[in-house]
Amino acid sequence: MSQVREPAFDRVVAMVLRVGAFSCFFVMLAGLLVGLFVHGPIPADIERAGVLLMLATPVVRVAVAGVLFLREKDWKYGAISFGVLAILLLGALFGIGEH
Repeated sequence: MSQVREPAFDRVVAMVLRVGAFSCFFVMLAGLLVGLFVHGPIPADIERAGVLLMLATPVVRVAVAGVLFLREKDWKYGAISFGVLAILLLGALFGIGEH
């Protein structure tokens, strides 16, 4: 296990977050622009897709980090990442914390 992580690791994780943030912004902007010209449920559905994309971005980041840790043979942090991913997915699946 290396004490110094490769810069490529951080670049990949940053790219995942950047792509997620920009794509979420553009999807929500598209929903707003469609809402100016089209009335009905379509603009709200597009904006809802942007919000779901915003919520999915950190989950994808955790999954990518877990895979990258395992590729570096850093088993401890890979297991921690997939444990966090399991908690996130179970929380979303069962609505843990919802009243």
